[in-house]
Amino acid sequence: LPGKFGSLSFSESAELTNSPTNRTKLLSKLDGLEGCNTPRRLDRVGSNDDASGVIRNDFRDAAVSPRTRSVIEEAMGNASSGSERVKSISRKPHGRNHTTTTLSNTAVGEMETARLPKVSLSEMMPAWVKRKITAESTGTRKSGVGNSTQSKNSEQQQHYYGQYEIHSSETIISHEFNRGNWTWAMEWSPDGNYLALATENHDLAIVDAGMSASLWKVIHDDHIGRLKNDTTHTIRAIAWGTTFIAIGGTGDAVSIIEPYLPASSSLRPSGITKQSFRVVDVITETGFVSALSWQKNSNILAIGNREDQCLVVKVCRGNDSSVNTNILHNVERSDWVNAVRFSPGGTKLAIGDRSGLLSVFLFVVVEQGEPPALSSLQNITMEDNILDIQWAPDAKYLYVGGEDYCITVIGTSKWDVLQKIGRDRWVPFLAPSRGGSYLVSGGSENSVSLFDVKKEWREITSLPLDGGIPLFAKWHPKDQYLAISGQFNDVIVYETSCRRLLEGKCLRSKSAVVAVDFSPNGKILAVGMESGIITFFDAGSSIFVTLYETVIGTGGDVTIRWSPNGRVIAISSGSTFVLLDTVYSGESGKHPQNNSRFFVRKVIQAGVNFASLTFSPKSEWLALTDTRTQILDIKNNCNCVRVLDQENVLSSGWSPDGSLFALVGTRDVVSIYDARAKSPSDWELLFSISFDITLNTLCWGPSIKKGLQYLAFGGDDKRATVLEIRTFERTWEEILGIPSKSNINDLDWNDKGLLCIGDDDGVVSIVDLSYLKSGRAVNEMNYNWQRQGLICTMKLTRNLGRNAITSLRWLSSNAVRNNRNLLVVGGSDGIVEIVDLPDRR
Repeated sequence: LPGKFGSLSFSESAELTNSPTNRTKLLSKLDGLEGCNTPRRLDRVGSNDDASGVIRNDFRDAAVSPRTRSVIEEAMGNASSGSERVKSISRKPHGRNHTTTTLSNTAVGEMETARLPKVSLSEMMPAWVKRKITAESTGTRKSGVGNSTQSKNSEQQQHYYGQYEIHSSETIISHEFNRGNWTWAMEWSPDGNYLALATENHDLAIVDAGMSASLWKVIHDDHIGRLKNDTTHTIRAIAWGTTFIAIGGTGDAVSIIEPYLPASSSLRPSGITKQSFRVVDVITETGFVSALSWQKNSNILAIGNREDQCLVVKVCRGNDSSVNTNILHNVERSDWVNAVRFSPGGTKLAIGDRSGLLSVFLFVVVEQGEPPALSSLQNITMEDNILDIQWAPDAKYLYVGGEDYCITVIGTSKWDVLQKIGRDRWVPFLAPSRGGSYLVSGGSENSVSLFDVKKEWREITSLPLDGGIPLFAKWHPKDQYLAISGQFNDVIVYETSCRRLLEGKCLRSKSAVVAVDFSPNGKILAVGMESGIITFFDAGSSIFVTLYETVIGTGGDVTIRWSPNGRVIAISSGSTFVLLDTVYSGESGKHPQNNSRFFVRKVIQAGVNFASLTFSPKSEWLALTDTRTQILDIKNNCNCVRVLDQENVLSSGWSPDGSLFALVGTRDVVSIYDARAKSPSDWELLFSISFDITLNTLCWGPSIKKGLQYLAFGGDDKRATVLEIRTFERTWEEILGIPSKSNINDLDWNDKGLLCIGDDDGVVSIVDLSYLKSGRAVNEMNYNWQRQGLICTMKLTRNLGRNAITSLRWLSSNAVRNNRNLLVVGGSDGIVEIVDLPDRR
């Protein structure tokens, strides 16, 4: 086996149950997740009869070892003797020696179990993980639009059921934060509403991650300030306890921070009107801090450092509300302490150091009124440096990862090694889910692995990362999110629930979906396929219901737009344009009665395909583009009243107040007209802005103040650009550039300030630009607001790399009963889906 794991020597009874030659070939790359290899493992060390409770000495007798046997034995001896030197430095002497324990494993287990939560958390695994597992086990899924499973009964093959079928959502929802550097550690608040980030040279950042939020925001990102011993530090460890946040790193200190958040406003000090994160105490001379861990429901903190110590301290609040710290214990080790972890019930403390020694201590109150005492429970020696330790939520297992290129699973009933899972690299982190059924681990170069505990820790999928080695992962307290960070600029948080994915609101068609649009009242959804089929669905019901279906033109390029007043709907398909009326206005006795939902009002056939169409805000004018852009008078039988001379236009649109009209296309020019004149023939060209790329789409932002407008556009430069246009001054300014990993196909900006970007890789990116609704120019604002739009992004990913997002639309804020942010997304994979993004309120 590769790496240092190949050098291990095992007992004769050990069996390698999954050899490299017999690994299962994973068939699918569903949702863009990379396939994974069956992990290298040893299912059990020794037989049940001779399990010794610790790693057998055979491990240290390897023929080839990273260290010589003498060096290892010396390190083990030093570490073992060091672990016995437990000093009690509390202000009151205990008068006892608690270096060994006389309690049985059963008694210790019962003590731990008594402190565990009575009701286990209900785990919510991502639907995309389940789909991937199913695809790998069956191997029946094929790539391409409209493919379904091969097994269909004869009745299904003989009958026709239409162009669509109800489909399970394949959308992955994630939140990404561009931190501009490596992020070393993360920690959720106990209630799961906030996420703390420790990024190189960024100090401490706090993200508002409330379940009601559409887009998460960084609410605190500031320097901690100079510490008591006149040093600063880069944070390498965070622990968020019941009352305080502890941070430590390179600065020879641990800072104790007291968070004041909206939910705890009653505890907020006078003079503080919003959330704050104040340093209330500093523990100095700690050395380089590698690990921190709070004991459950207490203010007792374990600190691991590179001074070969594990400090156990208690943070106390005095009668004057001041905060101070008392050192309870100092556990000396023979080498750096890289990992410390209290058990879920708080009755045990595990310590791992660079020598490879793992020590577990009993941490209980022996005498009333005395601080908890440490008593040595078990020592186990790993093959190399220990980097992380994690307890299973029920404390039945202890997971150990480090520089031995494997994950070690230890059973806490007998303290025996149950499993060793080989990895390609060092294992810098382990993250068991709060429900206990899953384990996330590092050990790969550009991905993290997900293991199923119930299936003997079999690796069930991997999550690919863009261009870096993962350093840390953390599950949400209720398993609703999984946060990942590492040697890359972004922190990625995957949603593991399906609360935003509406049941019955996802369909797969037999052709690529190229156009979607809601009616202004939100009751009807129009969908256009590449084949030219246009379908109208009832969007107000709990599931999709087909209302009307027709074929228009030759297909290919299809555009659908409802007029803002909802009376007409315009459709271009290939070289055919059709204007449909939604309201019957015939005269009795002169026109036949019309009981259909739609009837044709105007048809235009062109010699070339139509590229764009859009309505004015008051539904008076329609801009229709083929080789040129015509402005049509809707009320006057769509007569042309103005022709704009810009060629190769791909997208056009009016500002929300109708004062400006813009066009973009392959001519590399953004043209903006003053459209305030009553007749389009009197429009004046305000700006003609040159860009060196093809622009595929544009959209206008919400308008709050006269003379101040915002225009977004994107194309082949893999970037959404936002302009601020000050019409009274006749000036414009590029205020924002939002990067995309592929070409941009469509944009839409809703009234609440959310801009969504659809690209060629199957990703919809959503950014919150609501700060532009302040009515002030950007040069008059605080840069922090603009920075939020750059660093916080919500992403909807579907069939990554095998799907292009072709069309997307927000449900209008004027729609009936629209108290949510509903977004419809169509793609080249033939899927159309409505996603629910709750309002931040």
